[in-house]
Amino acid sequence: MGFWREQRLKNEYAKRNITGRVYVWGEQADGRCVHHPQLVEELNAIPINRVLAGARHCVAISASGAVFTWGQNNSGELGMDDLKPQTSVHHVHQMDGLGVVEAACGDTHTILLTHCGRTFSFGSDALGQCGFGKK
Repeated sequence: MGFWREQRLKNEYAKRNITGRVYVWGEQADGRCVHHPQLVEELNAIPINRVLAGARHCVAISASGAVFTWGQNNSGELGMDDLKPQTSVHHVHQMDGLGVVEAACGDTHTILLTHCGRTFSFGSDALGQCGFGKK
């Protein structure tokens, strides 16, 4: 339809409508299954340009390039200092001011792209998916 932008990977769905509001449904970080789109209230006042979903985590990018994550965090895929799952939205402050414009989510990792072409990755690098390299 054009009214929704949708990303689906495995068990979780995330959508952004043309007003910039973000909705999720499917299996959530706490194990609940949401059968109908549910508004992500924490992002209501923030103009969101992009929403992506990994296997069990989501990433939202604002118009200003701020990054927000939530969901499972077993491998650090949320870009936090710990591995605790987040049932609410987490602002990834380390990315502030870097102008993030795009993201990609795998099962247990996240990759971010800035407006000047720099990439940042976090989460599992078990198969080299984050590009950390093996020693």
